[in-house]
Amino acid sequence: MNQDTKYSAGSSLAGYLFQCRLALLRGLELARKSPASDISIEKFDDISFETDDLAKCLIQAKHHITTKSVDNKSVDVWKTIGIWTDGFVRGVFQGEKTTCFLITTATAADGSALAKLRDGASEQDRADALAILRKAAEESNNKATESARKKFMKLSDYEAKRLIAKITVYDNHSNLTDVMSDIEAELVLIAPGKTGLAAQYLEGWWLRVVGEQLIARKSSTIPIQHIIIKASEIGRSLQKESLPLDDPDVLEVKEYSEDDERRIFVRQLRAIQISDRYIEGAVYDYYRAYAQRSKWARENLILENELGDYDRKLEDSWRRKFDGECISSEPLTETDRIKLGRLLYIWASQESVALRNIVEKWITAGSFHGLSDELRIRWHPEFPQLLKDAEMEDA
Repeated sequence: MNQDTKYSAGSSLAGYLFQCRLALLRGLELARKSPASDISIEKFDDISFETDDLAKCLIQAKHHITTKSVDNKSVDVWKTIGIWTDGFVRGVFQGEKTTCFLITTATAADGSALAKLRDGASEQDRADALAILRKAAEESNNKATESARKKFMKLSDYEAKRLIAKITVYDNHSNLTDVMSDIEAELVLIAPGKTGLAAQYLEGWWLRVVGEQLIARKSSTIPIQHIIIKASEIGRSLQKESLPLDDPDVLEVKEYSEDDERRIFVRQLRAIQISDRYIEGAVYDYYRAYAQRSKWARENLILENELGDYDRKLEDSWRRKFDGECISSEPLTETDRIKLGRLLYIWASQESVALRNIVEKWITAGSFHGLSDELRIRWHPEFPQLLKDAEMEDA
């Protein structure tokens, strides 16, 4: 991959991330004013907010990695105007009920049409902007903007004025990094002192939701209420006494592979003749619990010795259960010992031992497997000897 290709790919990725973050930011801002609205990405426009299936607010988002100035003949300008003109002509939205925003990290050149369409533009500013755009459309020879310019020039005076009247430009906008800071600022009351972490969790959820929308797995619109509910949920989870739970996709949980057969906790399950399907589930629990616990530790959400104390609590519960079953059943034959091991494993996989506010079976089960992997607990009563015998045979 040459340097130009890498730069282009980086710019495109930054643009998509900027669009997604900007949509989330605008959603948080809109939550205060119109919480019953819906938001969609790349339906009517880059970003749109809707009421009753009609686009109410359309946003074109333009991100540039380097400092840039845009003038009346810029591709960004005419690509945006072309999209809005096309939507206007086709009746996708109604001019009198729709507001169009161009949000760009670039700077509108002095005296340009975009500069005259900034927030607070007067009627005369808009008339000047229309005249400037028409002149630029006639004079430009740029093939990349030819189609958009032709569409715009076909509008009648009345149609063009209606369209221009609804356009507002926000240039010099926060870039990809700074937009994240703006999102954090919106979360200050929800997660005081932990806005950065709250923003990370909210963005992780948001990117998954947007991804599902774009591949049409779910509704094409996302209710603003969902952002409010998720942000509040994350805020509660980040309270001093609470721990947040991550989605398995965010944790990138490792799935079962043949290499896992060498792990002690898997060999323990084989010793009590657990079938492949259940072993794959056990491996998933182990890796998911490990990933979640590790993430809590990295983010300094776990108190000193808290995980160690939790594991000792599980170990004590196992020991009491193990001793009780051994006293009760007195496993003398190998069949008895396998039966006892299965009973213990089923018990452990169905336990829900709380870790602060977290009461999830996969956390408990995965942590039990971690103890099993360290030989701190066992299912088969004689597993340590079985392991020793197997190692001697392999030697």
